[in-house]
Amino acid sequence: MTSLPEDFLKSLSSLPGVDVQAFLDAHQQPAPVSIRLHPVKWKKWAPGLKPDTLLPIDSPVPWSANGYYLRERPSFLFDPLFYAGAYYVQEASSMFVDFVMKQWSAQRRSTAALLLDLCAAPGGKSTILLDHLQPDDLLVNNETVPQRGQILQENLIRWGYPQIVLTQAEAHYFQSLPMGFDLILVDAPCSGSGMFRKDRQMCRLWTPGSVTACSKKQQHLVTDIWPALKPGGWLIYSTCSFSMEEDEQVVDALIAQTQAEPLHLQIPDSWGIVHTFTPQHRAPVYRFYPDRLAGEGFFLAVLRKSDHQTIQPRSAFLKKHRIFEFGQLKNEWPEAYLPKNADVSVIQYEEKTYLFPTAQIPALHELARRVPIRMAGLCVGKFNKEWIPDHALSLQIGLREDLPTLELNREQALRYLQKHSPDAHPLTPGWYLVTYHRFPLGWIKSIGHRINNCYPAAWKMNRTIPEHFFQ
Repeated sequence: MTSLPEDFLKSLSSLPGVDVQAFLDAHQQPAPVSIRLHPVKWKKWAPGLKPDTLLPIDSPVPWSANGYYLRERPSFLFDPLFYAGAYYVQEASSMFVDFVMKQWSAQRRSTAALLLDLCAAPGGKSTILLDHLQPDDLLVNNETVPQRGQILQENLIRWGYPQIVLTQAEAHYFQSLPMGFDLILVDAPCSGSGMFRKDRQMCRLWTPGSVTACSKKQQHLVTDIWPALKPGGWLIYSTCSFSMEEDEQVVDALIAQTQAEPLHLQIPDSWGIVHTFTPQHRAPVYRFYPDRLAGEGFFLAVLRKSDHQTIQPRSAFLKKHRIFEFGQLKNEWPEAYLPKNADVSVIQYEEKTYLFPTAQIPALHELARRVPIRMAGLCVGKFNKEWIPDHALSLQIGLREDLPTLELNREQALRYLQKHSPDAHPLTPGWYLVTYHRFPLGWIKSIGHRINNCYPAAWKMNRTIPEHFFQ
């Protein structure tokens, strides 16, 4: 049973489109479980395999092409498919960003679009944006908290797209970029009332003061990042809060300051999403209530910068340029693992090799001069007497399908993820891709008399595996 904060209960009747009793009843029910399948990996590695043979899939999420509700909550941390990046565990309401991205893709102008996820960790919405990218596009994933940035990095590596940059900067840093972004997502930190049903700690931490503090921070975020948006560009603003101070009021404040153009989205009534309007500027916004649909609390609005507004980069202290080397490898291209691709260039940084979209190299130069960068592109390996493939290469969507592989069953795959070397007949010396239901998990190296497990030690599964997983 979920006990909601008293002050929050008092505010319920003022929320647009809320049925108070139905809302309260829904909070006494268990939250639905949902996942989003990787659209490329399932087609590539398991084209004839139905996902419901491996996962307890119940029904599709209406607003997401690859989103599904599950009949029950599996032990995701003991599922090798989770580590393979075959799916992302994501709350269904937040998958609405997928629907918005379809609308943006239909009207996009740029052939090499630059996108920004400003508050990206843990990465669920970033993976949605990546699913809609073209080869020449680039997604900048920003997170200011280092620990959360590490989780974001791991999730993006599992998703396997090379068109990524990870940054760690406050929003105003991006104002100095001369090129601007075609789309910016601000999934703003909030008081979290939309997650009360799933996270009881949110109930304990919520106060009216936290709503006020979050609202001020959210207004600063959208105001600081607006100058970095191109003319004609879209800003998607979302929270997992029900409070109008964090939702409609933030949208109204941004419109008042910037003359942003609110965008209307055509959505079916059957989805149960509440389409309402901000009190001051009558901007269309979208609210998700758990009694009206199978999902948690969520809010979203889309704003467009008018064509007549221009980008006027603000002056910024230019830091020491991060040293990326571009061009062909001096020793060996990893063409045994990846076919050469005219859309992708090679970046070398600290002896490692990364793949990066060729069309976005100028943007990377500008970013590197202004914003702290954690990672650019997807690492494929390094040359040290021989080519050593990186773990990220095993999860790359462009990985060749004719590599030497070792297919494991569930017990073997889980032990592999714990850094145990697989029991296998002697293998010809060399590198092998470890797979589970054909989905790549990582690398092993056979040196004839033994097999070395090359799964990253930092990613090792440290949990004790329950015995029933081996029955």
